[in-house]
This record gives sequence, structure tokens and C-alpha cells, in this order.
Amino acid sequence: MKICRAALIVVVGIITASCSEKSARDREKYSDTSKATREPRPEVKGEDELQPDKDQIGEDCVAFVRSTKVVPAQASTANCPGCPAAGAEVLAFRQMKTGGISCSGDTCTVLVTISVSFNPGTGERIAGGLTAWISPEQRSAYLSGHTPSGEQVYPVQITYKRRGGAWGAVEFDRAPAE
Repeated sequence: MKICRAALIVVVGIITASCSEKSARDREKYSDTSKATREPRPEVKGEDELQPDKDQIGEDCVAFVRSTKVVPAQASTANCPGCPAAGAEVLAFRQMKTGGISCSGDTCTVLVTISVSFNPGTGERIAGGLTAWISPEQRSAYLSGHTPSGEQVYPVQITYKRRGGAWGAVEFDRAPAE
């Protein structure tokens, strides 16, 4: 009988220790994440998140920056405005800072500041993504083979819509002046 109790105590001790190690790893992971972002994690109700996840916002910003490409003057996207531009990426994503998230029902507006730098290159035309934000001087210099130096900062307003419990970016626009 004493052997059974001893075995039971050992098994319970092992289970408790393994759960404690996992909890410690999870706490450490979340404390590192919260230290990096300095913001609390959003509340989740069931499967639906109340607002877009910070990681998703970051991924959407990277995709938006990467969609800014050099294309031939007579690219096939001229006949298909919704089609992605083919060609070399004009900009390299550096970082993103979230300025605020405002939600109402199934729509959220997210204000971000995106920092980028120009990739070396030349071309005939720039299309997609942040094209409208690039100044005419920078565009002209880039297309003639002179890569603008330094980091560029763009305030952007992203509109998200929730469909079927998932958030999706539907519009990128200039953020309103503060």
C-alpha cells in the first residue's frame, strides 16, 4: 500500500512540475512580447477577436510596402487595376508603429506609421502600394537610377472589416493630419 502511495505522489509531482515549466515558459513568452510591444494583448471572445491582431496588422503593412514595385511602362496591370504589379520591390520595410485602433461593429480603423527605405534599382514606372506617397522628386531620382537615401516615414490609415470572424484589410489611405 505504501508503494502505491509513493508512486502516486511521484506521478503527481512529475505532472505538477511539467505543468509549472510550461506555465513559466508561457509567462516568459508573453512578458517578452508585452515588453516589446508595451501594449496589452487584445481580449478575445470565443473565436472572434474584438480587433485585428498586432501581428496581422504588421503582416498587412509589410505586404502593402512590398506591393510597391517597378514595372514596365506598358505593364499588363494597366488593363487590370486590381491585379498585383509584377517587378522588383521599390521599398524595404523597416518597422511599423501602431498609433491607435478604433472599432465600431465589424469595422476597425488602425493608424500606423510605416518606416521604409528604398531598395537600389531603376525602372520605367512605379506601381502599387505606397506609390502615391512617394514624392515626385524621389520617384524621378529612383527611376533614373539614383536611390533616395535615408528612412522614409509614412502615416497610414488602414480600414479592416470582419467577415466570418476573421479581420481583413480592405483599404490603405493616408492617415489624417493630427
